[in-house]
Amino acid sequence: MLNRFMTVFSTRNPQDLQSLRMKSYNLLGWRYRAKSMPPPVLPLLSATGMLRSSSGYFQCNGHIIGKGFRDLPFEMLEIAARETSESYKHSGFVGILISVDHFTGFMGRTVVLRDAGVLNPKTLQDMSRLRLVDSGFERLFEVYADDQVEGRSLMTPDFMERLISFNTLAVFEGLQIVFLGNRMHALLPLGKNVQFGSDRHEISAQDAKKSITREMKLVFGLLADIDGLHACARAKPEREIEGERRAFYEARLSLVEKAIDTAIESGAMKTEPKPDFMTETGHEMVDPALWGLLRPRI
Repeated sequence: MLNRFMTVFSTRNPQDLQSLRMKSYNLLGWRYRAKSMPPPVLPLLSATGMLRSSSGYFQCNGHIIGKGFRDLPFEMLEIAARETSESYKHSGFVGILISVDHFTGFMGRTVVLRDAGVLNPKTLQDMSRLRLVDSGFERLFEVYADDQVEGRSLMTPDFMERLISFNTLAVFEGLQIVFLGNRMHALLPLGKNVQFGSDRHEISAQDAKKSITREMKLVFGLLADIDGLHACARAKPEREIEGERRAFYEARLSLVEKAIDTAIESGAMKTEPKPDFMTETGHEMVDPALWGLLRPRI
C-alpha cells in the first residue's frame, strides 16, 4: 500500500500530481488517464449544439473509468474546445462529460436540451420534439427523440422533477442529457475552474493531498447526483437508497485520504526541502517554475 504512493513533491516534478491521481483512483479499482481520445458520443453532442468549438477541435483530459455505486459502470472526462488543431487555447465549450451504463439499450436517440424559446426547432438531427405534460419542465428544457414512445418512457415524473431541482444548483447550470446506445450521457459546462485532471505544480505532499481530496470530492459528488438522476429514468426509481449512495462515495474518499495520510506519515510520500536561499515567505507568491530566479545573484 505504501509503495503505491511513493513520490517526492518538488518544483522539478510537475507530473507528480498526475501520478498521485492515477494511484488514488487505482486504489478504488478505477482507471485514470491524463489524456484521452474524444468519446464516441462527441459528434452527436456537437451536431445538436450542446457543445461548440470555433475550430471543430476538442481536447479531452482527465479521463476516469470505473464502477460506482452498485457496480454501475461509468466514465468521466474533461472536454475543452480548442482554438486550432495545434493550439491548447480554449475557444468554446469547457466542461465535463459523465456517461453511465443504462440497464437496457435504446432503440434510438433521445436528447434533453436547454430551452431556447421561440428558437426551438420542430426537428433536430432528424429527431422530433416531444410534447410533455409538465409545463414547468418545458420552460427549462426541450426534448427530442427518434422514437416518441421511448423518449416519453425515459422522461418519468421523477426524472423531470430531479432535473428541475438541479436547475437551482450552480454546478448543474447548463446541464444537458443524451440517451444513446446503452448509456446516459450528462454534459456539464463547468468552465476552467472546476477540473479534476489539469496539469499543475504541487510543491508539498500536504498540498497535493488537499488538491486530490478536493478533486475527488467533486468527482464523487457529481457521480452520486448523476447516478441518482439516471436511476429516475427507470420505471421504478429508488429514492430510498439516496443516503446509501452518498455513503458509498464518502467511504471511497475516506479510503483515499487515509492511504495518503499513511504514506505521508511513513515518508513514502514526502516533500523535497526548499533550497537554503528560500528563507522567507515571498516565494509563496511566485510560480514554482520561476523559483530559480529568486536565487541571490553576485
